[in-house]
Amino acid sequence: MKTIEFRFPRRRHLTRAAALIESVCSRRGLSVAMKGSLAGYPGCIHWHYKQPNQRGTLELTFYPAEKRLWASVQEGRKAPWIDVELPQLRRAIERELCAAPPGRARR
Repeated sequence: MKTIEFRFPRRRHLTRAAALIESVCSRRGLSVAMKGSLAGYPGCIHWHYKQPNQRGTLELTFYPAEKRLWASVQEGRKAPWIDVELPQLRRAIERELCAAPPGRARR
């Protein structure tokens, strides 16, 4: 499995991070095939993204507890479009997260 870490602004509490991630993916033409969580990361949001009419699945995981975001590509879900799309997607998401105004911290 290939895992790519994204830069995530550590000094901000981003209440809208998941919505920003989904918005960037949608604008780039990716569709959500699955949205859920992973047992090993309680409270995380885990997506499976696909490119219409293409094989392959790109997985994104946002773990708010650690302000961490990463992409994964399982060996059996690789596809050429992922190698092309992932660097561009990563830059777009990082740019949006860094540009977003800080959210209000939860009490």
